[in-house]
Amino acid sequence: MEIRNVKIGDKFKQGKNLTAKVVDFHIVTSLKTGKMVKYICIAELTNTALATNEFEVPFATVIRNKIK
Repeated sequence: MEIRNVKIGDKFKQGKNLTAKVVDFHIVTSLKTGKMVKYICIAELTNTALATNEFEVPFATVIRNKIK
């Protein structure tokens, strides 16, 4: 799946020397109108202590810091 030029599995720089990976997208819809309101990227980051964290990240951050 690709949304706004971001695919699941894309890697990007997070901070100075950490690399995060897009693992999922959340789609927010309005209960009132039933229309899609926005998409949210979910990324995964493994730090130096080998702890894995998942967090929300804007699409602009992924696109700007994408590793090719």
